[in-house]
Amino acid sequence: MKLVKKASWTGVSVLLAASVAVTACGNSNNGNSAEGSASPSAQSTGSASSTASAPSTASDLPPAELTWYYLESTQQADLKSVEAEVNKYIKPKLNATVKLKPIAGSDYEQKMNTSIASGEPFDLVWTSDWRFDFNSNTQKGAFLELDELLDKYGQKLKASLPAAAWEDMKVNGKIYGIPNYQIAAKSAGFVVQKRFADKYHLDPGKIKSYRDMEPFFEQIKQNEPGIIPFGINSDFFEARAYGVDYFNKMPHKTVDGKVTVLDQFTMPEYKQHVAMAHEWYEKKYINQDAATLKNKADVEKTGVYASTFDYTQKPGGEAAAKAGNGGNDVVFVPLVEPLFTGVTASITAVSGTSKNPERAVMLAELVNTDPTLYNLLAFGIENKHYTKIGDNTIKVNPSAGYNPGMNWVMGNVTIGYLTEGQPADTWERTKQANDSAKKDVLYGFKFNVESVKAEEANLKAVESEFKKVLDTGTVDPDSYLPQYVEKRKKAGLDRYMAEYQRQVDEFLKSKGQ
Repeated sequence: MKLVKKASWTGVSVLLAASVAVTACGNSNNGNSAEGSASPSAQSTGSASSTASAPSTASDLPPAELTWYYLESTQQADLKSVEAEVNKYIKPKLNATVKLKPIAGSDYEQKMNTSIASGEPFDLVWTSDWRFDFNSNTQKGAFLELDELLDKYGQKLKASLPAAAWEDMKVNGKIYGIPNYQIAAKSAGFVVQKRFADKYHLDPGKIKSYRDMEPFFEQIKQNEPGIIPFGINSDFFEARAYGVDYFNKMPHKTVDGKVTVLDQFTMPEYKQHVAMAHEWYEKKYINQDAATLKNKADVEKTGVYASTFDYTQKPGGEAAAKAGNGGNDVVFVPLVEPLFTGVTASITAVSGTSKNPERAVMLAELVNTDPTLYNLLAFGIENKHYTKIGDNTIKVNPSAGYNPGMNWVMGNVTIGYLTEGQPADTWERTKQANDSAKKDVLYGFKFNVESVKAEEANLKAVESEFKKVLDTGTVDPDSYLPQYVEKRKKAGLDRYMAEYQRQVDEFLKSKGQ
C-alpha cells in the first residue's frame, strides 16, 4: 500500500496548538435548545477543555486560504453570498478563508478523481462509502492521516463524537476521516407522496416486498396524467429485501457459522430484481430517462414523481423529502429493518495535497462544534434563505437562491436546526436509533484492495458499461446480464472475490468468530 505522508509542521505549530480553544468562540448556543439532549458528545470520554492550551488570538496565525470540495444536489445561485458570510465569521477565529467548491453528484467522482490524479492542492473534501470511496482513496494516499492532527488541533472535535464513530474512520488502525455525524441506522424503502398514498389507500405496513408496490404504480399510471409512478436515476436494489445480508457494498450469507461473500451480479436475487425493473420500465412505471438523467433532484422537486427510493429513511426525514418533492408531504415505506451501517456514508477528509492541514482540521472542528457556522453552511443566511419559526426550527425560503438540502454533507447534523415539519425530538430519535440498530457481522471490516487493484479497476470499467442500464430497467437483462457476468469474469472477478473472502475470514478470526 502506498504510504500516506503525514502533514509537515510549520513554524507556527505552537501558535496553532495554542489556538485550539479559539475555534469554539462566538455564539455557540444560537438558540439551539435541542442540541443538549441530542448531541453525541455525551457519549464521549474526556473533554477538550482539560487538554487544550490557553487560547491565542487569530492575529498570531499566518493568513491561510482553504479550498473545500463537497457534494451538492443542485447548483446554488446565491452560494457566493453564503461563502462571504462564512469567511466573515471564520476570519477572526482562524485568520483563514475558505473557497466553497460544491460539485453535482453525477459529476462528483469523476471530477474528484481528476483532481487527485493531477495533484491539485486543496484542503477539505467530502468522501463516503458509496461515492468517491473513502477506503480505496485512503489506500491510494489521497487523504492525510489525522490522529496527530486531531490530537493537536481538533481536540474539541474529537471529544464531541462517540468513540465508535472514530473507529469507523480508521484504515489500517489510523484515522483518515472526520464523520459527518448523522443517522447511522438505515432502512431502505420507498418515499411516496402522501397525496397519492392517501388517494389510493397505500398502507406502508402492508408493503413487504418490491412487488407489493405494483398495484399502486398501476393506479398512478392509469389515473394521474403527467405523474411518473417511480422516479430513479440509479439502482434501487436492496439485497436485504431478498433475504441476503449486505454490508460495505458486499452481499454475504452465513451458513453454519461460515460467512461467504457473494458477487451481487451473479446472484439469482439480482437477476430477479433487474428482470422486475425491466418490467416496470416497459410498463412506464419508471421514468424513461432513468439511465441518462444526471440530476434527479431537479426533476423530483417539481413533484412529478409519485414515489422514489431512499436507502436511509432517517427519523424526521419526511420534512426534507417534502421539500424535495415539490412541497408535497411524503410517507416512508420501509422494506427492511434498520441496520447500523456505521458513519462512513458521509465523511470529510483532509487532502494529501493540503498546504494547510492544521488549519483544515481547525476549520472542520469549527464546522462540527459551532452551530452558527454549521447552520450557515447548511441553510444559508437568516431572514434571507430561511426564517426561524421556533427555538431550533426554521422555514426555508426555496426561492432565495440557497437551499442545498444537504446538511448531512456539511458536518454533525445534531448541532443544526430542524426544518419545518421535523419533530422536536428528531435528533434524540436519531441517537436512539443509532444506539439500538442491529450491527452486521462484518461491521468494522474494510477491504484492502492493494493486491487486486488492477482487477478492481477492470471491474469498475465493466460496471460503468452495464450496471446503470441494468439497475434502472432500461435494457433486457436476458440479453445484457450474461454479457455483464462474462465480462466481469474476464476482468478478474474470481481473483478479486477470493481475496475479499480471505480478508473477511481473517477479520472474523481476529474477532474470535
